[in-house]
Amino acid sequence: MGAHFINWVIISLWAGSSALVVTPVTDPVISKVGDNVMLEIKPPGVLGAVAWFFSPANIPVVSWVGSDPIIGAGYENRVTMYTTTGSVELRSVNLSDAGVYTFQGTTFTSGREPFNGSVTLKVYERITNVNVKPSLAQPIANQALNLTCEVLGSKTVSSRLWLKDGQPLSTSDRITLSVDSSVVSFNPVLQSDDGEYQCKASNPVSEVTSAGYRLEVNYGPEQASITGPDSAAEGSSVTFTCSAQSSPPCNYTWYFNGADATQGSQYEIDFVSNADRGSYTCVAWNTVTGRITSAVKEFNVTESGSGSGSGCLKAEIAQIAIGALSGIALLLCLSV
Repeated sequence: MGAHFINWVIISLWAGSSALVVTPVTDPVISKVGDNVMLEIKPPGVLGAVAWFFSPANIPVVSWVGSDPIIGAGYENRVTMYTTTGSVELRSVNLSDAGVYTFQGTTFTSGREPFNGSVTLKVYERITNVNVKPSLAQPIANQALNLTCEVLGSKTVSSRLWLKDGQPLSTSDRITLSVDSSVVSFNPVLQSDDGEYQCKASNPVSEVTSAGYRLEVNYGPEQASITGPDSAAEGSSVTFTCSAQSSPPCNYTWYFNGADATQGSQYEIDFVSNADRGSYTCVAWNTVTGRITSAVKEFNVTESGSGSGSGCLKAEIAQIAIGALSGIALLLCLSV
């Protein structure tokens, strides 16, 4: 520390009351944790002496007055002074290295000329991963839903961009973003919001896009209906099919004349009898939304042979009988 003080006194005496302000080559210098950075200056003329300090406490970093550079405490094996320009390389920087570095020295042009200046070092952690986290494990239509952009590895996030199916997400009165864009809110979420969502987070040293989160909005059941005949003859077979719009697919329960009959989307009667006449109710239930809906079909049983097929058979029998009678009449006439 004593050698630094001596160098600082010498440089200060040479600096005098007025000094040339030297602008750094790059300011601010932006780096990520673990990088090597160059605090580069180019004062005019031939360098005579220079000293660097870490503000605001003026902690000595390195100084040089024509001999070997003197490295400040805590900077051993981390700092290299380039004595031709006065530039400094700082290796393996960490967050605590971020701040303002001041320098002052002398240079020889037409005579000894003092100079000074400062450079700002900004150090950031890299973003290592980004995740999209839903507020509900199973989103339900017409309910509120939030998607949160979780950023790992760095506390500094300059921007977040939300994507839907690979394109920037469009906001509206219903779809809104928080002030820092870390949360997208759906009030409410609808089936039209289905798709793949991603969050792209960035800071000055990194940019990471999350894996896709597939939003599937659960809804229904809606518009339940039963397909199948309204009537059938005794002895025939019948199948009723129940369907409803739902995600995930709903469960179905059948009731015959108010009594629990069977489970599943289809109700089958292998051999229709008069006892099958009545009201068939299908109840559709979505286990996620908790909603139910139903449909009803009235079914009638006709007597066997009373359908259109039996009518055709009777007509054929009548034609045969008429033909037979005509033949008998012709034979009687010939015999006379």
